[in-house]
Amino acid sequence: MSYNSSTEANCVCSEDIKKDEESNFDLVLKEKWMEAQKNEVFRYILNIQDSKILEGKYHFLVQLNIDRGYKRRSPESIISMNQPFNEKDFNFIKLVSEEQIMNLNNTDKDDIIAINASPIEYCHSLLLPQRCKQLPQLVTKHSLVKAVELFSLSLSSYIRVAFNSLCAFASVNHLHWHLYYLKWRMLLEYIDVEKLRMQLSFTFGGRNFHNVSLDQGQEPIAEETIELSENEGHWSGTQS
Repeated sequence: MSYNSSTEANCVCSEDIKKDEESNFDLVLKEKWMEAQKNEVFRYILNIQDSKILEGKYHFLVQLNIDRGYKRRSPESIISMNQPFNEKDFNFIKLVSEEQIMNLNNTDKDDIIAINASPIEYCHSLLLPQRCKQLPQLVTKHSLVKAVELFSLSLSSYIRVAFNSLCAFASVNHLHWHLYYLKWRMLLEYIDVEKLRMQLSFTFGGRNFHNVSLDQGQEPIAEETIELSENEGHWSGTQS
C-alpha cells in the first residue's frame, strides 16, 4: 500500500478504521501543520511510498520514507544516554518562527509545539517542553505532564505521543516528544500488561492508562510513571 501524506485521507492504514473525532486542538494543529507544508517549511513533502505489516505476533507497521533517509538533518554524535546539552549543536532554540505552530502557555513560549521538519507521519510535530531551559533528552516530570495534557486536548483516537531517548535514535539532544496521527492500531493499545503495585487502570480524557493511578489530574500520572521507571525499570502507558 502506498500513499502521499499531504492529505489526511491518504494516511489510512489500519485493520479497523473508525470515524474519528476532532477537538479544536486537533483542528488547529492540522491546519497549522498543513499551512507549514504549503509554505515549504519542511525539508520535504511527506510521501510514504510503501507500507506493510510484518508477519508475527506483534504486527509491526513498516513504512518506506526515502526522503527522510536522504534529506533529514544529520543526527548528532550520541555516545551516552546522559549526554549533556551542548548549545553549539543544533537545538530547538534555533527554530525559525515558521516552524513554531502552537504555544501551550499563555504567558511565554517555553512550552510549544513545532513541526518536525523531517516528518515520518501526518502532522508529525514536536512537543518542546521548557524549551528555553536547554534540557537534554531525558524525561522530566514537567515534560511528561505536558505529554499527557495533549491527550486531554485531543479527541482523536489516532493521536500518538512518543519519546525516544539518546542511544535510541533520538537525533537531537534537546528535550522533545514526538506527536503525530497514525491510523493503525498500536501494540500498546491491546498488549497484556502486568500489575506492579498500583491501581491497574483508569480512563482519562478517553484514553486508558495502565499501571499508574489518577486522583488529581496529569501530575500524578507523571509522578507515578517516573517513580516506576526509576524503581522498577519498566512501565506501560496506553491509549484506547
